[in-house]
Amino acid sequence: MARGRDAALDNLKGLLIISVVYVHIYDMLGQKTPLLFTIRTIVLAVQMPLFLFLCGYFGKHAEKRRDAAWAEYLIPFLLFNTLYYLMRAGQEPGMQYTLLRPLNMYWFLLTLLIIRVLMPELLRIRWLLPISLVVALLVGGDPSIGRDLSLSRTICFLPFYLLGYYCTPEQMGRIRKIPLPIAWFGAGAGAFLALWMTDILPTKKGSSHPFQLVNSYARQGLTPWAGMEFRLAMYLAAPLLGILLLRIVCSRRGLLTSIGKGSMTVYMLHAFPMLWIVGHWGFVCKIINWFMPSFAHLKYPGKLAGGVPQLILLVLYSFLLSWLLSAPPIVRAYDRFIEEMKLWLFRSTKKQEKTQETDNVQEN
Repeated sequence: MARGRDAALDNLKGLLIISVVYVHIYDMLGQKTPLLFTIRTIVLAVQMPLFLFLCGYFGKHAEKRRDAAWAEYLIPFLLFNTLYYLMRAGQEPGMQYTLLRPLNMYWFLLTLLIIRVLMPELLRIRWLLPISLVVALLVGGDPSIGRDLSLSRTICFLPFYLLGYYCTPEQMGRIRKIPLPIAWFGAGAGAFLALWMTDILPTKKGSSHPFQLVNSYARQGLTPWAGMEFRLAMYLAAPLLGILLLRIVCSRRGLLTSIGKGSMTVYMLHAFPMLWIVGHWGFVCKIINWFMPSFAHLKYPGKLAGGVPQLILLVLYSFLLSWLLSAPPIVRAYDRFIEEMKLWLFRSTKKQEKTQETDNVQEN
């Protein structure tokens, strides 16, 4: 009998995709209260590393994954990256479109495409995991490797993907049985390391956080040694925080499970409602101020009390949007649309393959 889905890992994916929505809406609105900045830093340290770990864990059959990767990731990237640009261009007329430079969250699709296409060949390399770590540290010193083709993130997130690929179900079971006090202690150390490094090695104003692994050390205003220290801190903090999440996530099926199952749909679509909110922020503020008149004098409602009201608002928004976009009708409509796009784009190839098979049978 085939083994069913692991509800705990679906719950974890649900939690992670909600955190993705949270970080993106935080970044778009530009809210920088100390509380929200602290949460964002800790989330960045574990969010995408753990996502890549799960992608590797579920991507064991490297040859099959490579065959499906072009249709599975390239089509959505070309489509949604372009749609996202068109919406952004309406709000920022000077914005330029670059086909090979993914916008915002769509780098993830190119990264998975490149990794899964190359994975069968990469697996021939001895000591692949430690070599990938060394290369990830060194590549930050090359300013030419950055956002184009998502190369910086692809190279630097590869070690997390490999960790998941090499992780067996038995090892996953042992991780989820680690004593809870040890898991909390390790996560506390990881969070402290992430915040401490962010504090002692401030980056260039306006640049991405080093934990996003998007740019070279120089572009982030860091020396090569400081950049490698930052990157090493992430490679230590992410597993410590990830172990805690793997340990505490529950295995009961519920709303979080449904969100986790539809996490790809949430990832692909959540930017568009957020762009609407940013473009109509004045209208959104009027609605918020109607419910909470005490915030009427604030440009960004919720900045009182150290950002606690704002935190509650952003978390509720992230949860509700994730829940809506992961609803079965939305997932079915998205899957059907992508499947139709695949058939339309790859139909000629399939016909050629069938013709060749027919010819071979007739010859034999």
